[in-house]
Parts: sequence; structure tokens; C-alpha cells
Amino acid sequence: MATLYDVCKKTGFSTATISRVLNRKDVVTEKTRQIVLDAVKELNYRPKPAARMLAGHKTETLGVIFPEIDNGFYVQVLRGIDNAAKEAGLHLLVSFYHDKAGLKETLLSLALDGRSDAIVMINIDLSDRQVKKLVNDTVPVVMIGHSAETSATFDVVEIDNTNGAASAVTYLLNKGIENILLLTGPADNFDSIQRLNGAKLAFEDAGKDFSTVTIIESNFTYEGGMEQMTDYLESGKSLPEAIFAFNDRMALGALEAVKAKGYTVPGDLALIGFDDTESALYAGLTSVQVPMMDIGYEAANLAIRRIDAQKGNPSTLTITTSLSVRNSTQRPQDDAGRSPSNCGI
Repeated sequence: MATLYDVCKKTGFSTATISRVLNRKDVVTEKTRQIVLDAVKELNYRPKPAARMLAGHKTETLGVIFPEIDNGFYVQVLRGIDNAAKEAGLHLLVSFYHDKAGLKETLLSLALDGRSDAIVMINIDLSDRQVKKLVNDTVPVVMIGHSAETSATFDVVEIDNTNGAASAVTYLLNKGIENILLLTGPADNFDSIQRLNGAKLAFEDAGKDFSTVTIIESNFTYEGGMEQMTDYLESGKSLPEAIFAFNDRMALGALEAVKAKGYTVPGDLALIGFDDTESALYAGLTSVQVPMMDIGYEAANLAIRRIDAQKGNPSTLTITTSLSVRNSTQRPQDDAGRSPSNCGI
């Protein structure tokens, strides 16, 4: 079945123009209207959900757009969204995308085809200007973990990445560890940028030289963490005193690489992750704890409130973090009551 996106491609008009024609608004020329209607007929496009929405009926559905399904972080966020939706008596319509084109089509389908009353999106690879152009104010949108520019256009729920990363690095510095390797996410990733800023602030606040820090860019995956650390260890460079990975998946991948080379954690080096997923708990990994369910819950409630009251200035809600200390940073000399044989992971 044809989508609104197909009609846009066929006519060359924006989603806003297509929407005006379908909504029978008198702000388009007759020529434009006819081109759109001809394309709708040719493509057999049937905006039935939109028609119901125009008639004043809500879908009682909250749309959710995620980039993947195999990340423990996203699963917990989704649980929080589901809890809020259940309390409000709403259904969830969850969609996953694999590239930017798929993201745009999914967003158009949920917003302009009238399939949801509001949308929650996480870590999307679109600017606020692009999202606004696609959605055209049809439904409220709430962003999770998006760049600060979005806060001027949409409601945002963000993680306190800066202070979270700073707390992890400060913890290491207080233990006398300065030779730290940072395993970051992609250079253009908003979360990674903030976490790197937090690490730098911790050094500055402690009066230490941040230029001594080794920074290796990865991709937030287990495989990426393992590959990058394997390459580093095989390069002949000196072993760092600690690794701070910007999420748990990379931290666990780095741990596997370290163990494969015969080193132990925390015997030979300390290791810290970010997110504090269940995997971190089971592995004894020190990690920056992010209340993932709270993030989803608060984002969903923002979206739900916007369904009935769409006007008003966008708001930004920052979720605080804390550091969960476990075996991966507790060397034998740090705890006289702990046997060295019980410390390695």
C-alpha cells in the first residue's frame, strides 16, 4: 500500500503541502491540489487513519521509534514508556528503523497517516528542523537523548551525561589513577560528546593534564569495544591503568580483549562502563547508573500531556546519574578484607 512518503516523491511536494490538500485547506493553488489528488489516485493512497483523526477521533495510541532492538538500554526505556502508556490507557505502536530513509518513512507513517496521537523517539539521526518539516505539527513529538538544539522545538528528556562521566573519571583520579583510556562512541554522537566533555571537566577540576588521556573512538557495540581494544593492545603501546568505556557494551567487549591478552581486571587495570545494564551487574562492572525506565516513563508522560495540550513552550527534563562501584575497579589493595582471588573478572 502506498504511503504519504510515496505521494511526496511522486509529486515533488513537501509533506506539509500534501497534508494541506488532504485536509482541504484553501492555502494551495488549484493546480497543486490537482497534482496531489492525481498522484493519490494513481498510487491508490488511502489515508483512512488520517480521515478518522480529522473527524476528531483519537487513535488512543502512542508511537515509539527506536533504532534497534538488541540493546538492553532500549529495552528498559521501552518498559518505562509502556508503564506510562498503560497508566494512561493507551496502546503502544513500536517501530524500529535501520537507516535514515527508513526513519523518515516510519515517522511519516506514524505522524501524518494518523496512526498515533503522539510520538516518542530515541537517539534519532535527524535534526529538529528535519523532524519538524516531516511531522508538520500534526502530532506532539518527544525526543530522548537528542541534541540541545531540539529543546527549542520539541520536548526533550536527556541523560546528565556530563556529570555522569565526570563522576566516573573523578572516582579514578581520587584513587590515584591518571593513565586513563577513554573508549568513546562516534565523534558526532551527542551522548558521546557530552561524556567526553564530562571526562575533560573532571581532569580540569582536579588540576590534571587531560592531554595525557588516550581517546579511542568506537561505535557503542560489544564488537567495537573488543576490536578497538585488541588493536590497541597489539600495537605495543603501554597498558593503561584504567579504561572508561562510554557504554557497558563497549566495556564488556574491551574486557574480553583484555582477558584474551592475559591481563586481569582489576588486577592489571580498572574498567568502568556507562548505563549500568543488567550485564554490568552480572559481570561485576563498575558503571555509571542511568535510570533507564525513568527516562522512558517521563518521556511518555510528556507526550501524553501534549496530546490534550499541544500548545506551550517545549521543556527539557534532565535525568540524573550515579556511579555503581563493583569489582572491576576494586583492586586487592583497595579492600583489605577481600581476597585477590575473588577480585578478577
